[in-house]
Amino acid sequence: MTPGRYQSFESVAGDYDLTRVIPDATLTEIARVLAREAHLEAGGLFLDGGVGTGRFAAPLALAHPAQVIGTDISPAMMARIPRKTAPGRLALAQADLQRLPFANGAFDGALLVHILHLIELWPLVLTEIRRVLIPRSGVLLLGIEMGGRSALVDFYYELARTRALLPPSLGAAGIPQVLAHLRHTAQVETLETPRLAWRRVVPTARTLAALSRRTYSQMWSISDAAHQELLAETQSFARRTFRRPEAVEVLKSRFVLHTVRWP
Repeated sequence: MTPGRYQSFESVAGDYDLTRVIPDATLTEIARVLAREAHLEAGGLFLDGGVGTGRFAAPLALAHPAQVIGTDISPAMMARIPRKTAPGRLALAQADLQRLPFANGAFDGALLVHILHLIELWPLVLTEIRRVLIPRSGVLLLGIEMGGRSALVDFYYELARTRALLPPSLGAAGIPQVLAHLRHTAQVETLETPRLAWRRVVPTARTLAALSRRTYSQMWSISDAAHQELLAETQSFARRTFRRPEAVEVLKSRFVLHTVRWP
């Protein structure tokens, strides 16, 4: 099958980590859970598909003896990874998840986080992941960050939605659609991970700056004129709601992992 369209964070790579912050202790715990579920040992292989800036692959490579391989379509995103991990512990490959350059049955485990909504033919990605996992013992882990979104981002999106400015997702509409698709052929379980919760304090000025720079993928198709109008109204909302330029929001998040095992 010919690969479909694919959205990339190439143009906003420099801002990505600033708006998607997970504490180091939480990332370490995520790495522990990934290694446990994939039964990673020395000599094993783990794939982070859509590795981005290495938020999950780098802690896993630092903490565990298996070889971690990260793929992404964006060179600019992957260029930010070397500063996060030791040389040789994490290998990188620029690749399309719809056509992975790996042999059948190569990996003990694979991770996908916030990527399938960016890929038009997302079921093809799942087929490729299944192909490169070790038959029966290999595991796919689907991760999603829940909560943690600013009231300012929600306000911007709600304005855009009421004005019919937000297009439908290019790829999967959400994790429920993906899980429903997988349950036709695989055993899917949601892990109990109470330790994968955190909160962070975010200045409203930082959020407004991220909105201004269009850091979020849903904003990319909005015209410049419409974006400037939405941004001005969001800035006005921020002044009314938070009063002070130095105001902050306390955002609560949690990370949820689903395991997928094919018979």
